[in-house]
Amino acid sequence: MSLTNEHIEEKINQQSEQIARIDHDLKEVVSKVNNQSEQINKIDTILENQKQSTQQINDLDKRMIGIEGTLKNIESLLKSQESYIQKIPELTEKVNGIEINIAKIDTKIESQQQSTQNLDKEMSEIKGLLEGQKSNMQKIPDLIEKVGELKNWRQIFFLLLTALVTWYLRGVNLKP
Repeated sequence: MSLTNEHIEEKINQQSEQIARIDHDLKEVVSKVNNQSEQINKIDTILENQKQSTQQINDLDKRMIGIEGTLKNIESLLKSQESYIQKIPELTEKVNGIEINIAKIDTKIESQQQSTQNLDKEMSEIKGLLEGQKSNMQKIPDLIEKVGELKNWRQIFFLLLTALVTWYLRGVNLKP
């Protein structure tokens, strides 16, 4: 039973590590999204300022090329983030499965504790019975000695009986 618990704990630890890695990756993605969101806000501000002045339109064209590259980077980052976002339901499902397994383990632990308590009670009852039988066990040597004495009496009885029978038979044969 202990091997199963260790195996379960190992799986829980592995899954906890996986969750921690995914959580770390998601935090990095969120940080990148926030940074990119700030960049987009800056770009919007620049665009508004450029609309106000005609001289800045030429500069805006140069910056647009850079912005397009940034947007492509953002798109690629968003696509990579989409894969993380798509993994969220799967991870949530795994976490729920882990929670269910933990609940089952808790239930098994409680039943094992109850079994242990029952065994402790039974052990106490057995110890009580053994203590009660201790006085009887102490009487066994006395009983053995008495049985030995009875064997001696029996031998004496048979000796006397043999003597009486022999005496009687001799007494019968001696008569003419």
